[in-house]
Amino acid sequence: MAVEEKLFVRKATGLVREIGFLTAIIIVIANTVGLGWQKRVFQYTGAAPLPENQYLAGITPMTMAFIIGGIVILLSVLSVAVLSAAMPRSGGGYVVVSRIVGPFWGFLGAWLEFLSIAWSFGIIAVNVFEGLYFIFGPMAFGLSFTAPGGIAADSFLFLVGLGLVVLFTVIAVFGVRLTGILLQVMFFIPAILTFYVFGLLGSANPDTITQGMARLPEWPAGITPADYVAVATDPARGLPTGDLIQNQVAGIGGYWGAVSTAMIGAYFAYIGYAASSFVGGEIKEANRKLPRAIILASLLIMGLYVFISVAGAAAIRGVAQVTIPGVGDYSLLSAWSYLDHNLGVLGPDGGVGLPSLGLWTTTVAGLSASGIGLGGGNILLVFFGVLWIANDIPPFILTASRILFAMSFDRVLPTPLASVNDRFHSPVNAVIVTGIVAVLGCVSESTLFNRGGTLNPGRDDFLHAALSDGGGVIATDLMDAVFFTLFALSLIMLPLRASKKQIFDTAPYKPGGKWGMVGLGVAALGANLYLDWLLLTAPGGSFDLLQIGRVVTNPLIDLWSLWFTMIIVPVIGIALYLVHRMRPGVNYSTIFAQIPPE
Repeated sequence: MAVEEKLFVRKATGLVREIGFLTAIIIVIANTVGLGWQKRVFQYTGAAPLPENQYLAGITPMTMAFIIGGIVILLSVLSVAVLSAAMPRSGGGYVVVSRIVGPFWGFLGAWLEFLSIAWSFGIIAVNVFEGLYFIFGPMAFGLSFTAPGGIAADSFLFLVGLGLVVLFTVIAVFGVRLTGILLQVMFFIPAILTFYVFGLLGSANPDTITQGMARLPEWPAGITPADYVAVATDPARGLPTGDLIQNQVAGIGGYWGAVSTAMIGAYFAYIGYAASSFVGGEIKEANRKLPRAIILASLLIMGLYVFISVAGAAAIRGVAQVTIPGVGDYSLLSAWSYLDHNLGVLGPDGGVGLPSLGLWTTTVAGLSASGIGLGGGNILLVFFGVLWIANDIPPFILTASRILFAMSFDRVLPTPLASVNDRFHSPVNAVIVTGIVAVLGCVSESTLFNRGGTLNPGRDDFLHAALSDGGGVIATDLMDAVFFTLFALSLIMLPLRASKKQIFDTAPYKPGGKWGMVGLGVAALGANLYLDWLLLTAPGGSFDLLQIGRVVTNPLIDLWSLWFTMIIVPVIGIALYLVHRMRPGVNYSTIFAQIPPE
């Protein structure tokens, strides 16, 4: 007992296993299914506008990317499930990597993952309000937005996001039971409405979409789907710059080139598949139920993504279709996607004279509803879209705070972060710190520091690069990818390291025995390295490392995402690790030889 006191902050974590199987599934789904999936098929149709007659078996590149990406992700999901069953503790992958690969790598990977999640907490808090007023449109649903009292729009967005961060942080302080109840309410409402959305998409046809546009509030008279197609494809009606959708075909690389582009969007959409593993120490019968929850939730997510992309694209594909000789077929699907998600030329300042109705699955469902006389129910689509964004927040704060808690419990972060409220069984200090870090996400997503923003009126390039909504923060996806690469490496090493024989022997799931686990780990590692490579080299992405010959006028600014993700953030984490390792009375070789107590 005395030795155990020296290893960890205390004999037991103080956390209680209160999370049931259903909530464990919902944590994964809600954490994963959020903002981007509602627009992915249109976003990446616009990014790589392949002629629609070139789709393989009629499958859009984004749908194929969701299928292939889902299979790739499932390899990682299986590795997470096996390892989480062997060590079902709060902190999830931090505990796994630190005990198998080593304490330094466990800390570094968890440090990156914590920042990725906590920062995203703030981003989503702002996105909730943006979704309500901007994404689902003043014209689609009769909503309008003006910041009250003459407050600048970016300042108001920050304040609203900050308010949501404070609200959800306070709720999380009261433990997983209250948070779980709130999460279930926020999950089941949009989940039920998803069937309504599928029904509306299935009801769409050229007539209902055309009529739906004409019936929208404030829609300009005479604007039809054919106008979008004409502007994108017809030189006589086209863009002021002379760009036309058919000019992009040569650079796409055919169908599989378009799929490769869409794979980036697919990976972004699948991030969050291991959410329940971070609260493994609070799940009932975790060594048996946790892996099942993660696998089942991931399969449900994959199915949702594939079917929503099929239904969303099919709803407007073929509407106002034209055939361009020597190129192929285009319709409203490609034209609207190209104008909105690639060129961004819609709206009063776009120079094309078309309304700035953002193309999302929710938008298409709203058009269909208006076209068949159900436009009065479009407010339900607002709840659908906004709650699928907002229900990300409870899992974010749960997972990020438990990473901090687990590292503090091992004494690699200040021990007060491992403090647990005796009544609510909640790591209060870790929750509060997570909320504080989330404020940085609110700052970036609200565009306060964008060029010309309230806090960057001089249009300073460095402030824009560092703190804007398009700055270094977008590199948090790579932080997540690095963490799960280490997770997959752990599965390879577990059966091979003699010092980890006890963990291997007691693991409830050993698919294929020793070499079966190694094989699964190798496959998962390969899948994660492939995704890492995509994130680093995607054309037009955050890094685009293959474009070595590009002009870099200012390395500090032009390469900010690279500096931020691969140098600055890791160095800060390493410094924290070394400072705590040098404290007297802390022997990491002893601490990390054991799994933390429950």
